Amino acid sequence: MRVHPARVKAVGRAMARMPEVAFAAAVSGPHNLHAAVHCHDLDGLFEFTSDRLGTLPGVEAMEISPVLRHVKQAGTRVDGDRLSEPPSAGTRC
Repeated sequence: MRVHPARVKAVGRAMARMPEVAFAAAVSGPHNLHAAVHCHDLDGLFEFTSDRLGTLPGVEAMEISPVLRHVKQAGTRVDGDRLSEPPSAGTRC
């Protein structure tokens, strides 16, 4: 998102309170606020970006990149709803 510099903290804090926002961070560059958002579908994403994010004071522009397929992620290994055992030394993933 591109947010007016004086409003970056306020917009970031507002986003942090939204249940759809999994991650938000202030960054440098022409777009100064980055977020990962989880919505049920594209209609939900549209409503979220237009009705909730777009109405926050200071928001000037957004670039939306929906994830259509997730193939790899760095993070915790899970099996269903439980943590999985890490691979043994010498075993490659």
